[in-house]
Amino acid sequence: MSITLDTSVGLLLKKMPKLHGNWMIVADENWYAVNWSTLSGSDGKTPLIFSNRIDITEAVQTAGLACTFNDFDFSSLPQQSLDGILYRVSKERATSHHVINCARTLLKPNATLLLSGQKNDGIKTYVKQAGQLFDDSVSTEKDGNAYTASIRLNQLDGGALDDKDYPQLRPVQTKVNLTFHSKPGIFGWNKIDLGSQFLVDYLAEFLAGFKKPPRSVLDLGCGYGYLSLRVMEQGFERLVATDNNAAALLATRENLGAIDKASWDVIGADAGNQISETFDTILCNPPFHSGFAIDGALSIKFLSNTKRLLKKSGKALFVVNSFIPLEQKAANYFDHINLLASNGSFKLIMLSQLSSH
Repeated sequence: MSITLDTSVGLLLKKMPKLHGNWMIVADENWYAVNWSTLSGSDGKTPLIFSNRIDITEAVQTAGLACTFNDFDFSSLPQQSLDGILYRVSKERATSHHVINCARTLLKPNATLLLSGQKNDGIKTYVKQAGQLFDDSVSTEKDGNAYTASIRLNQLDGGALDDKDYPQLRPVQTKVNLTFHSKPGIFGWNKIDLGSQFLVDYLAEFLAGFKKPPRSVLDLGCGYGYLSLRVMEQGFERLVATDNNAAALLATRENLGAIDKASWDVIGADAGNQISETFDTILCNPPFHSGFAIDGALSIKFLSNTKRLLKKSGKALFVVNSFIPLEQKAANYFDHINLLASNGSFKLIMLSQLSSH
């Protein structure tokens, strides 16, 4: 299956051969199809690369380049040390504002922030805001629905864009009398996902279907850890929570902090790729919907890893939007595929190799 390069990322990459000095790339999920082995500036120097995604980090490192994996924490870099930054704006406004704010501290005087994005990403607004912040009159270059802008840092004083205090985990109170810690940079960071809540509503019924009570569980794509918190209420002896996103890992570790550390691990992994341990059960609310395309390659990645990580006698439970044909795709990996529940918006699909009867 071919992977298409994001148009806005492509516009930034076209500028790489003309750049010189110390440059940094801020790479989120938009950079997934880049051929990293080809990157260098006009002086042959390779850029610094920061990513908040495990899959991007691994792709960069496989190409022989260094990449820092974290939640866009640039505190390891000296102030005023960069000649430029390449940034394709993120889906979330708080993330984009955070990166633009940090650019003012990291760039040398008269250095450049290269921004790109689609019209519906709000790129024109970001360019205008950055121009005001950097004291630079700037215009955008248009290529179809994608835009780029080169913004020069002319002054260091002034305010900052509202990034919702991006770096900080903060308590979030819910209507079900549950408080958890989360932050911008995590999908649905300030609410309980309706699909995850639907899964929790049927969790006891799902677990009752095991011949022997399951003792180990994998939360595959854990987000800020809601499913992990709720499943540990069921008396599991062993939990592994995993996600591709650096902010999600930070939040899940914080949220599990009150539970005996001997019983859980939080592991950064791309749909479980880096995990070898097997589990009695796997719970998954995959990112196939709500802002993500229904990606065939992504569903294959989640299903194939679920098969690999599930014990022979184990069972997995997926929650997906009702319109997603998970059953058809899962038939390539599992002998038994059963609908546990459906509410019109979501459905719960049980997957196993052995019959539960």
